[in-house]
Amino acid sequence: MSRYTKSAVTVFVTMSLAVGLAASRAQAACGTLDAPPTAMVPATGEVLRAGHLGREIGDTQPLIHFYSDLIGLELVGPRTAPRPFFVARGLQVFAELGEDDDVYKSSSRVALLPIPGTAATPGAPEMTIEAIEIKGIKSRPYHPALRDPGASYLKIIVRDLDKTLAQLKAERAPIITAGEAPVTLAAWPGITGTIRAVMLRDTDGYPVQLMQITPAPASTAPADSKVLGARVAIVVDNLEASCKFYQDLAGPELKFWVSPKLMGDKADAELTNTRGPFRMAQAMVPGSPAVLELIEYKDHNHEFKRGFIQDPGTAHFLFMVKDTDAIVARVHAIKAHTLSKANDATFISPTVRSMFVPDPQGFWLEFMDHDVKKDPTAK
Repeated sequence: MSRYTKSAVTVFVTMSLAVGLAASRAQAACGTLDAPPTAMVPATGEVLRAGHLGREIGDTQPLIHFYSDLIGLELVGPRTAPRPFFVARGLQVFAELGEDDDVYKSSSRVALLPIPGTAATPGAPEMTIEAIEIKGIKSRPYHPALRDPGASYLKIIVRDLDKTLAQLKAERAPIITAGEAPVTLAAWPGITGTIRAVMLRDTDGYPVQLMQITPAPASTAPADSKVLGARVAIVVDNLEASCKFYQDLAGPELKFWVSPKLMGDKADAELTNTRGPFRMAQAMVPGSPAVLELIEYKDHNHEFKRGFIQDPGTAHFLFMVKDTDAIVARVHAIKAHTLSKANDATFISPTVRSMFVPDPQGFWLEFMDHDVKKDPTAK
C-alpha cells in the first residue's frame, strides 16, 4: 500500500462506518446546549482539563521564536537548555500504526509553551502548545485548505493585536487574511464585545488566528500577559457525527451548542480568506476555559486528504483524564481504534499512560492520565 499500513486503513474504514451508522441519530445527541458556552464546565466526569494542542513540527527553534518572542507565550525550561532527541519505547508503541515500521527507528524532542488564560484558576495547569519535532520516520507536510475537513487552527486571544501583528509582519510571517490587515467581526458565538482578528501561519505553515476582544474578557492570565486565552477550531465533514464522536469518547460533560442556521459573512470570509457559509458547534472543555469549535462548510471537499501523526503541520488535542481505561472502553464500544496495535493506552513513563484516536476527519485526539497505574515493566 502507498502511504498507510493495511492496519491503519482498516482503522479509518471501521471508524468511518461506525460514525456513518450513528449519523442518523447524532443530531439529537449533539446539540445539548441552548446557547454558546460561556461559563467553565466543572470536571465531574472523566475529563479533567484541556492538556495541550500538540503540533508536529519541522524545527523547534523557529517555532519557539514565533510563539514566545513574537506572540508572548512563555517557554517551559530555559531557552538555552539543550533539547536532545530521544527514543522512547512508549511513544513508539502508542503510535505503532504509522507508516511502515519506521516508527521504531524514530526519535523526537519536545518544547512546551503554556497559553495564559487557559487555566481554571490562576496558577493552575494551563493548556500548552506541545511542539514535537520527529526524525527518523517518513513524513510530508500537511497543509489542507481551511475549508477541508481535517484542517484545524489555534485561536489566540491577545491583549494588543496591532502591536503583536506588527512584530509578526516585521519577521515576514505569512498572512492569510485578505488585505493582510485585521478585520472586525460583527459577532461571534459565545464572545461579548468587539472582535478584531487576523489569521496567519506559523513557521510550519499551521494556521493561527489572533483575536483582540474589547472590552477584554475575564481571564486567569497574569495582569501583564500579552495573551488572555485560546480556542481550538477543527474543520469537520459532518458536524453532528463529529460532535457525537467527541461526546462518545470524552463523555456527556462535553456539551455542544450547534448553530441553528448557516453562518458566515464578508468579514468571516476576509478573515480566513475562505468563502462560503458554514455551520458550527462549540463546547467548553470540562475543567478549563478552553473552547473547542467544530466547523462544517456547506460546500466542502468530501475527498479530503488525511495527515498522519508524524506529518509536520498536523495537530492533536489532549484531554487530561482521570483514568484512560474508561476512555479505552468507550473507544472499543464505538468500534474505533487507537494508534496502538493493542488498541489500548500505553505507558509513556512509569506512571503516565496515553493514547491517540483519530476523529472522523483524521484529526487526532489524545487522552492521558497521571499516577493511576504503574508500569509493571518499569524498574
